[in-house]
Amino acid sequence: MTTTLLIYFCLAIRLHAESFNTSTTSTPFSLEGEYSKISTTCFSSRDYELLSGDFIRHTYARLFSSTLLEYSAVTIGLAELRKALAFGPVRPWTHYKYEEPTKQELESATSLEEYYNLIEPTTPIQSLDSLFFFEKNIHIAVDYLDKRLPSIRNIFRRRFEEKSKGTKNDRKLVNIMIDEWRKIAGKITRVIDQMRENDEKCWD
Repeated sequence: MTTTLLIYFCLAIRLHAESFNTSTTSTPFSLEGEYSKISTTCFSSRDYELLSGDFIRHTYARLFSSTLLEYSAVTIGLAELRKALAFGPVRPWTHYKYEEPTKQELESATSLEEYYNLIEPTTPIQSLDSLFFFEKNIHIAVDYLDKRLPSIRNIFRRRFEEKSKGTKNDRKLVNIMIDEWRKIAGKITRVIDQMRENDEKCWD
C-alpha cells in the first residue's frame, strides 16, 4: 500500500511539473506579433554598422545599409524556403540569368530541386553582377539579422511549415511556396520600411 501511494505521489509531481513547464515556456506564435516586433524595433546607428560588417560608420552606414537590410531579409526567406522543400542551402552567387527558363528546360529538369533552381526568385543584386554588394556582405548581414531581428526567420519558417504541412512535395507545391515567399517578402519589406521610419528617434 505504501509503495502504491509513493508511486501515485511521484506521478502527480511529474505531471504537475510537466504542466508547469508547458504553461511557462510555451508562448503562442503570433504572425502579426512577429511583424510588430520588426516594425517597432529601434535600429540604431550601431546596428547599421554591425549589419554592414563594421567597415563604415554612423550616417554612411545608415545610407549604405538600407538596401542591404532588405536583400538580407529576403535571402533569409530563400534559405527557409529551400529548407522547407528539403533542398540544399542557398547556392553560391553566379552571374544572373535574365532570360526566363524555357519550357524545354523546365520539362527536362530531372529532380524537384533542379526545377526549383530554374525558377528560384532572385535578382541581379543577389548575383555576381551586383553593383551594390559582394556576396560576403549579405552573409554578414544575415548573421546579424538572425541575432538582432530573429522574427524575420521565424515568420518565413512558420509560414512555410504551415503551407507545406500534409502536402505532397511536387512541382505544384514548389510554385505555391514561391508565391508564398513573394507575399511574405513583400510584407517584411514593408515592416522594415516602417522600422526605418523610426531612424530619427533611434539616432545615437
